[in-house]
Amino acid sequence: MKFYEFRTEDHDYYALISANSPDEAVVIYKREIDNAFDKLNPHEVSLTRAADITLEAHDLEGFRDALIEKEKQTLQEETTPRVLVIDSNLL
Repeated sequence: MKFYEFRTEDHDYYALISANSPDEAVVIYKREIDNAFDKLNPHEVSLTRAADITLEAHDLEGFRDALIEKEKQTLQEETTPRVLVIDSNLL
């Protein structure tokens, strides 16, 4: 598993998705967020960046190490992947 983000400069909604490939991330984005008609362009991000994005979204800076461990479990398929959606109008 890897992490892919869909940035708001390219898409209506920001998304951070864990998936096996960019194509799988696109399928998840379309299923969970939007039946987008534009070309979806996910950008791969590191485990550390994915953790930072999640912490910033939830204002949980104090839980960074625990979150990185949780994300490692996701990458190793020990736990269920999840979708984090942030409406760009709320940022």
